[in-house]
Amino acid sequence: MIDAENNFTTVKFSPDCEIEEISRVALAAVLRIHKIDPALVSELAVSLQQEIKDISERAPFVEVEFQPSENSISAEVRANGNSRTISATW
Repeated sequence: MIDAENNFTTVKFSPDCEIEEISRVALAAVLRIHKIDPALVSELAVSLQQEIKDISERAPFVEVEFQPSENSISAEVRANGNSRTISATW
């Protein structure tokens, strides 16, 4: 069992770079580390890219914090003092 409170990965990047590519690679790495089938969270990947695009307008940086647990994963997207969380369960 994974303790989600102590097990998270945060990625911080400039929105000037290829946001979609970085978020996709970061999510893929987290899924691989925690042995989560990407097919289980395909909608999360699409939603994550959209949330990053929406929240990153005029932001100096964007942070994405991934929190996996035994049967779910959440991603909190932060920029300009705003925060949005999306998740997937299986």
